[in-house]
Parts: sequence; C-alpha cells; structure tokens
Amino acid sequence: MAQYYFLDSSNTQHGPVDESQLIANGVTAATMVWCVGMNDWKPAGEVADLTYIFRPMAQNGYNPNAGYYSAPQQPGGNVPVYPPSSNLVWAILSTVLCCLPLGVVSIVYASQVDSEWSRGNYQEAYRKSRLARNWAIASLCTGLVSSLIYAVCVFLGAFAEAIKL
Repeated sequence: MAQYYFLDSSNTQHGPVDESQLIANGVTAATMVWCVGMNDWKPAGEVADLTYIFRPMAQNGYNPNAGYYSAPQQPGGNVPVYPPSSNLVWAILSTVLCCLPLGVVSIVYASQVDSEWSRGNYQEAYRKSRLARNWAIASLCTGLVSSLIYAVCVFLGAFAEAIKL
C-alpha cells in the first residue's frame, strides 16, 4: 500500500500516511497529496490510485467503499453520481443477431466502460458507452439492411422462376 504525504489547510506537510488512513487524517478530494513516483502534488481526488476512496456515494446513501449507509453527498466539481450504461447486452444481441464484425467492436467498447469508470476517467467512460451504443446500432442497421436485400433477392428469384413456368 502506498504512503502519501498531504498538505493541511495551512500548507503544513504531514505524512507519510497509508492510503487507507487518508480519510481518518482529514484528507478530502481537494487536499493536495504526493507520494513516491508522482511528479508533483495533486488534489487527492485526481490521483488515479485514490479515486476509489473519493468516489461519490450513491443516491441512496450506500457507500460501497466503506460498507455502510450514510447521508448522500453531492459530488464536487464535474464528477457524475451514476456510471453510464455499458450497453453490453445490446452489443451482444447485435453481434449474435445482426452483424458480427460491427457487434464485436461494440462489445469491445462496452467491456471498457466499467473499468474506465472505476479508474475515475468519467468522461472516457461516457464516451465508450456512447461508442458501444453507436456500434450496436450500426450492427443492427447493417443486419436489417442485409436482411432486406436478401428478402428482395429471394422474392425476385421466386418471381423470375414463376415467370419461366
């Protein structure tokens, strides 16, 4: 577990402290922290290894990191409260039922949504969710157009056979 130094409100340096003890020492997402391997001091909420500590609680007040219920908190800044849908079900259905190549691309993006969210890359998680949805829609449209073309070809073939008789 990494050891972090942090600055209090009067810019006095404290630490090293284990990451599991940061909250107990009054560190918030806005508190400046540093550890070995970091180039410069950063707000704790922006350190990728600490996002699991400062992730906002769900609307119902359950904090999965702490394992208890408490009053819901509003996230600071542009941190969204709810993760985006991964669209994995739609990706799988469009792959199996419509167009395999486009559906596989959709599955790849859908599988990356949750990992981006857990890393704290909220914008990237929403972007990958949109891409997964768009590729699933493209797969669906391609499958429908292909089926329509196939049906027209079968109909014209049957019609041509009927004319020959």
